[in-house]
Amino acid sequence: MTHTIASDGSLFFDQVNSYLSGEERLRVQKAFAIARQEHGNQRRKSGELFFTHPLTVAFYLSEYLLDAPALIAALLHDVAEDTKVSIEDIEKEFGAEVARLVDGVTKLKDVTKGISDGHKLTSKEIEDATLHKLLGVMTSDVRAVIIKLFDRLHNMRTITATPYHRQVYKAKETLSVYAPLANRLGIWKLKNELETLSLEVLDSEAYQIIQQRREHLEQDQQEVFHLISGQIFSCLLAANIDVRNVVLAPENIYTAYQDICQSGLSFYNVDKTMRLVVLVDDWLSCYQALGHLHHLWKPVPGRFDDYVAYPRDNLYRSLHTTVVHTNGQHLKLRIRTVEMDKLSEVGVLSRWLYRGTMWSNGIDERIGAFFDNIIENINLEPQNPTISVKGVVEDVFTQQIRVYTPRGDVIELAKRATPIDFAYAIHTGLGNQCHAAYVNESMYPLNKPLQNGDQVRIVKKLNAQPRRSWLDEDLGYIVTNYARTNARRWFRRLSPGEARFQGRRLLQDELNMLGMPNYSHQRISELFSYESTGELYYDLGRAELLPTVVATRVMEDRWESGPARNVDNVVYSPQGERFVVTNVDNRKLRLCGACQPRPPEPIVGFIRKDGGVTLHRERCHRLRIEQLTTQLLKLGWGEDETRRARLATIYIKVYDRSGLLFEISQLMQSENINISYTNTPPAPAGEVHLVFTLEIVSPRLMVRILHQIQALANVFEVRTLKNHIMPGHDIEARSMYRPE
Repeated sequence: MTHTIASDGSLFFDQVNSYLSGEERLRVQKAFAIARQEHGNQRRKSGELFFTHPLTVAFYLSEYLLDAPALIAALLHDVAEDTKVSIEDIEKEFGAEVARLVDGVTKLKDVTKGISDGHKLTSKEIEDATLHKLLGVMTSDVRAVIIKLFDRLHNMRTITATPYHRQVYKAKETLSVYAPLANRLGIWKLKNELETLSLEVLDSEAYQIIQQRREHLEQDQQEVFHLISGQIFSCLLAANIDVRNVVLAPENIYTAYQDICQSGLSFYNVDKTMRLVVLVDDWLSCYQALGHLHHLWKPVPGRFDDYVAYPRDNLYRSLHTTVVHTNGQHLKLRIRTVEMDKLSEVGVLSRWLYRGTMWSNGIDERIGAFFDNIIENINLEPQNPTISVKGVVEDVFTQQIRVYTPRGDVIELAKRATPIDFAYAIHTGLGNQCHAAYVNESMYPLNKPLQNGDQVRIVKKLNAQPRRSWLDEDLGYIVTNYARTNARRWFRRLSPGEARFQGRRLLQDELNMLGMPNYSHQRISELFSYESTGELYYDLGRAELLPTVVATRVMEDRWESGPARNVDNVVYSPQGERFVVTNVDNRKLRLCGACQPRPPEPIVGFIRKDGGVTLHRERCHRLRIEQLTTQLLKLGWGEDETRRARLATIYIKVYDRSGLLFEISQLMQSENINISYTNTPPAPAGEVHLVFTLEIVSPRLMVRILHQIQALANVFEVRTLKNHIMPGHDIEARSMYRPE
C-alpha cells in the first residue's frame, strides 16, 4: 500500500474506474471535488495538503474493491468536522447511506461542549465518546469501521510528523482498540501492520533489534527452506495431494516482541523456529497432507490445533502442527487451502474483494454474532461511554476462547474468563444465582480461568445473589466487563434498608474471617471517613465499598504487631550493583564470577560448606551434575526493597474430597507463600479441618489468600486464628514446607 497518494487523484481513479459503473464513478468524482474544494489549502503536520489524507484512505478502500458509498464516505469523512459542510448537507447531496457512514467515522464535535450537567469532558472522555459512537454505527454497517481502520492506518504510517506525546497516545490506542478490531474482523494483514507501526513508536529500539534479527534469520533459513519445501512437495505429490505452494512465514514482529517480553529474555533472542504455510486445493486435502507430513516427520505431542473444523472467531481457518525434522530442528506447519489463506489475510474485506466466491451465509452469521456482542456491551451503561468502550475493548476485542454448554452450544469469552463470566454470558439471572460450577464434569473453582474447549455446567441456587468479593479484580472471579457491570447493577438495586442490613452482616463475616470478631465497626467507619456506621453499611451493601478493601485496611491497622522475619536478602556485584534475592533467608550471598547472573534470568543457589550461598544461572557450567539435586536452592529475583513476612495461622473447614491439599499447595506456590507449619486437628465424620501457619508479606496478600482458599471447592469456613500463631511455634524455626 502507498503511504500518501498525489492530490490529483489519478492513481485513485485508475483503480475505481476498473470496477465501478459509470454512474457510480460520477458520484465518486463529485465527492472528490467537494472534498478538494472544502479542505482547500489546509495542511497536515507533515506539510502535505490535508486533502491527501481522505484521498489516500479512499484509495486504500478501492484496493479491496469497496463500493461507491464507502469510497464517498472516506473522501468526506473529515469534511463534516473541519469545514462548513454538515452531515445534513451530505445527506441531501449523496443520500442517507453515505451520511450515516460519514457520521459514524466523524469525531464528535458536540461532546466538547459538555453534557447536560455542564461538565466539560476530558480528552479521554471525548475519545471514549467518539469510539462509543463509532462502535454503535459499526454494528449496523461494517463499512464505517473499515473506513476508520484505514484512516488509522494512514495516520500511523505518517505519524512521525506529529508531536511525540501524541504519537505515544495514538500508538497505545491503536494497540488497545484498532489492531484488536482488525483482528476480530479477520483483517490480519492490516492488524499486523498496525501493531508493527505502534511498536516502532513505543519501543523503537526493540523494534529495530527484532526487525534486523528477523531479516538475518530469514536469509539464514533460505537454503534449508528450499530443501524442506522440496521434501514437502515430494511427499504430498507422491500421495496425489494437489499442493499449491509452500511459503516461509516469519513470525509477526509484534507477536515476537510479546513472546520475548513474556519470557524475560533479550530482544536478540528471537525464536528461530521455522514457520511454513502449506497451501493445498481443498479442505479434505488439509487433513490428508497432515497425515502424510506426520508420517514423514514426528509430530510434537500437544502441539496440534484444528482451526478448519473449529474456525477461530475472526474467520481464520488452518491446521496447526509442530514436527521434528530429521535434522533435529522443529518446524511449525500451517496447512490450509488457498481460499482459506486469502480469507485469513483480508477477513471481512473478502465480502467486496471476493464477492460471490468466498463470502458465505455462515461467515455473515459469525460477523453478525460478533456485532451482537458489541451491541450488548455498548448498551450496558448508555450514559457512560467510558464503561461501554472499556467493555468492548476488554470483552470483545481481546483474545477469545470457545467453551461449551452441556448441550454443546458454543460460548465465546475473553481469554482467562471464569465460570462466573460464562454464567452471565448465558443469562444475567444465571450469573446472579451462580453457586458452583462443574468443568468437564469435575467441580471447579469459580475464580479459576476456563480453557479453550472446556464444557461448563453452572449450578444455581434459588434465592442466591452475587457476592461482593466477585467485584474485587484481584481475586479473579470476574474478568469480563459485561459480568462485572451486571453483578454491580444487582447490588445497586437494593433498597437502602436492605443494603444496610446486608452490609453490616457482610462486614461482620469479614472480621470473623480475619480473626477479629470484636473489631469496632465505628473504628472502621472512621478509617474510611464515614460519619456513621450506617453510611459504611450502606456502601458495603451496594458494593460501592468492597469487603476485601475494608479487610485490607483493617489488617494494615494491626499489621506491625506480631512476629516477623526477613524473606529476602541482598547481594552486591563486584561493581557495586545491588540485587534483591528471594527464598534465601539470612544466608551470606555472592554471585558466581563465571556466569554473572543478572535479572531476569532464572537462578539457583549453591549451598557452600560455610553455609553461604553462591548464585548461578540455572545452566551455569560451574554446577556439577551431583550438585543439581542435593545442594541447590530454587531462588528468584526480588523487587527493589526487601520484604518482611508475618506469621498468620488459618483454620480451614472443608467437606472431605481428594486433591484439596494439592490445590492449596498450588495456590501457595502461585502466590510464593511459605507454609511454615501444618496440622490436621480432629474433625466430624465427612469433614477435614486444616491448620496452616503462613508467612505473609502484606495485608493485601493476607486478605487475598483467605478469599482464594474460600473459593476452593467444598471449603465452607476459613478464619484466622487469634494472634496468628499456634502455641509453641517458633518464628525462627526452619520451614517444614517451602514451595519451589
